[in-house]
Amino acid sequence: MAITKTKFINYSRCPRYVALDDLKKEKLDSMISIDEYKKEEEFEHIAELLSGMFDDEGNDLIDVKNEHLETMMPYYNKVEILAGELASKYFSGNFKFSKSTYNQESFDAVIDNIRYLCYVDIFNENEDGVNIIEVKATTTKKFLDLGDKKHSIFKKGSDGIYYLLEDLGLNISDYMLDKVYLKNKEKLFDRYSACGRYIYDVAVQRFIIENDMKMHNDKRCVKYYLAVLNSNYVFDGKYENGDAVYDNINGEDIISYIDITSITRDLMDEIYLDSKKINKYINDLNASRVPLGKYCEYKKTVRCKFCDLCFDVLPKKHSILSYMNNNFGFKKGAIKYDVFDLINDGKTSMLDIPFDMLNREKNKIQKQCVLSGKPYINKEKIKDGLKMIKYPLYHLDFETFPCPLPRYKGERPYSQSVFQFSLHIERKCGVCDKEKDHYGYLAKDHFDHRLDLVKMMCDLIPSDAMVLVYNDSFEKTRLKELAFIFPSYKEKLLKIRDNVFDLMNIVKTKSSLYESLGYSKEEAKMFNYYHPDMDGSFSIKKVLPLFSDLSYSGMEVGNGVEAMVTYASFPYLLPLDYAHKYQKLVEYCQQDTYAMFAVLDGLRKSVK
Repeated sequence: MAITKTKFINYSRCPRYVALDDLKKEKLDSMISIDEYKKEEEFEHIAELLSGMFDDEGNDLIDVKNEHLETMMPYYNKVEILAGELASKYFSGNFKFSKSTYNQESFDAVIDNIRYLCYVDIFNENEDGVNIIEVKATTTKKFLDLGDKKHSIFKKGSDGIYYLLEDLGLNISDYMLDKVYLKNKEKLFDRYSACGRYIYDVAVQRFIIENDMKMHNDKRCVKYYLAVLNSNYVFDGKYENGDAVYDNINGEDIISYIDITSITRDLMDEIYLDSKKINKYINDLNASRVPLGKYCEYKKTVRCKFCDLCFDVLPKKHSILSYMNNNFGFKKGAIKYDVFDLINDGKTSMLDIPFDMLNREKNKIQKQCVLSGKPYINKEKIKDGLKMIKYPLYHLDFETFPCPLPRYKGERPYSQSVFQFSLHIERKCGVCDKEKDHYGYLAKDHFDHRLDLVKMMCDLIPSDAMVLVYNDSFEKTRLKELAFIFPSYKEKLLKIRDNVFDLMNIVKTKSSLYESLGYSKEEAKMFNYYHPDMDGSFSIKKVLPLFSDLSYSGMEVGNGVEAMVTYASFPYLLPLDYAHKYQKLVEYCQQDTYAMFAVLDGLRKSVK
């Protein structure tokens, strides 16, 4: 059972992982089949997909079952195939890639009596040497955002491949300040950063490949690339036999290639040291507790699989991690304390942190609520917020499918493709029936039903009506996107967007809103309502039980990821299962909009 790239990345997290993984040392010099390798990497691929679909801080991702997420694997496989097919446009020579899985090139090397193994997504041989191309279901945006407001640290070369500015021989100061360039480049060497984890992944691969080639006295030149989705690509809606055709559009291909040869070269010393650590961990096999840290990645899609075990030192409720903005640490005088340092020092509860270390007023309110067991409520701010509500009120919520590959005309990779909306109409203040006042649309399959959805929504919502949502940036962005995709409905959709009001403004706050109502900057930015049961979260699932008996507990589809996965499974379900799942998805979205009514109604009653 050789150590694969995935195991290398996990084993080097901390000393405890190897021991908890029940590693059998006697198998470390044996091989592993490609089937076993692919199964091992499948979870990493799914986590990679989800990191593109959802914010890494999304708690909903943690409790979703892996078998449900396997629905997403065909999308990852398609990205791999597209990257392999397009590679010949950018590289000459012969190719092996995932379309012929069993022909994938593999490398293995014995280092310090341990066998390491990796398979290559795209292996390209030409007269100049070898190109190793690793496919990742992320987008160019992460990489192109590194830089200043005008320029990225990456730029396309004449061959259409992205390179670091320095690798193109360009003068950095012509694009940005040297210190800005270096600061952003440094992020590539942080294996826990948004871009750095992809670089580290390929660097581990390079380490195995270089040692394999050294063992075989292979002195060919090797270059290393990432193949990622092009965030600038806009699908034109072309299909053949029902499948999307991703032709070059306006000079843009669906896949972009990034040269990371020099970056991975500079990581080789670090990877070697990590291999020495892994060797030590294997020889020790010590499962004793180790300090918690950012390497746990506890709030990310790629979090360590042993997080639940290691984080059991924290109380189930009111842990130090429930403090809002805890990632910025805590201060006492001029001294700043990292949240993980405090946990490792035994300060695991909110109550373990003294008031004089809470340099954010919101955190002080959180602690006071836990101490008293009572909610904090600014009745005047809530009353003033409620005065802005106009009736009839339209409670709106979208469900979307953020597919790695654009499915319909006008979409980009990871576009939040709207497939469902739910609408509750509160015709008079406090009057709304969950069933009778509910309207909605759910696409019945994976064909493009967006126009039907838009038509129905525009028919139901008057142009001058107030539309209530929870966390408005999401719905506003979807409405804007739909407006430009369907120009005949542009005016109406943009009017709906202009009339959106965010319920979270009343529950939490919105500084600009309350400053416009005459509140000072300090009071305007302070939240309006906080209950100890919220435990640091303003999600509607945390807020709803405080104002209503409604609950998501026990719902078959009970969160946004489950909704997305249920929709993704539609084409593969038998008729009875399909009808059942369809109804459960309707019920979930209906719950979201009625939950807004329940929270709004509860807020009204709380300030009477």
